[in-house]
Amino acid sequence: MNRWMLTWAAITAALTLAGCVSSAPRLTVQQEAAIQYNQRGEAAFRQGDFALARDEFQKSLSIHRSVENQEGVAGELMNLSLVYRRLGNSSDAHGALDQILSGPGLAFDDKQSAEAAYRKASYYLDDADDAQARVWAGRALDFCRGCPAEGRIYNLQARMALSARPAESMQLARRALALNRSAGNKIEEANSHRLIADAAFQTGDYASAQAAYDAALQLDKKTGAAEKIALDLMGLGRVLARQGKRKEAMDYFQRAYFVSEGAGDTRAMDEAAAEIKKLTP
Repeated sequence: MNRWMLTWAAITAALTLAGCVSSAPRLTVQQEAAIQYNQRGEAAFRQGDFALARDEFQKSLSIHRSVENQEGVAGELMNLSLVYRRLGNSSDAHGALDQILSGPGLAFDDKQSAEAAYRKASYYLDDADDAQARVWAGRALDFCRGCPAEGRIYNLQARMALSARPAESMQLARRALALNRSAGNKIEEANSHRLIADAAFQTGDYASAQAAYDAALQLDKKTGAAEKIALDLMGLGRVLARQGKRKEAMDYFQRAYFVSEGAGDTRAMDEAAAEIKKLTP
């Protein structure tokens, strides 16, 4: 669900590998229980049972707090924040992140604080509070200081600027692209390409937009991101339609429809169908 979720599971895997060359230390009873609660929470989240996911992550959080496991506490607060968003509880979603950023008790490291600030910025952007989104994206960069998430944060800033300031969005996305390539983050690299394409499309640079959407598509296919593959195909279709290439555009919109149908994304299917209707004589 996110990079913090399986903290103890990752430790377990590492210890298993270490056992090939030496005797691995045993997990404590608390650690084993935290893993089980976390895994049950993850399974509930995948199944859409967000209330159960909340309860399981909360139990795991309590254990991590009882032994002052900083990384475990941060991970479960991140998980709870996302669950609260899915439950429609924006206040508690922000509150969970605020416990990392300014809460009493454990002092969290800059990477954890950068992640929490990034998520707050994302939530504010999704809620159309652009001013607060910009504030928290800036704070995320202040915490980050060259951390692996830096390119992801610049992608977020590029998305913020896209509608009103496409040239600035392009500049931010290109910076993000270089950082994400350097970090080897293929998912965010694809997002950077898509943002570059969106900005180029807005400024009428259709050749650059087409090349960037195609670059994003190739990466998204490798990572199996169906929703993003559909976005890339829709972008390519719109670029071609804007240039009067109706047949080629229709092919991309139909592909987007089938990808979305396979993923069970009815909203994206409706968008693709609407574009197909526009091109249908």
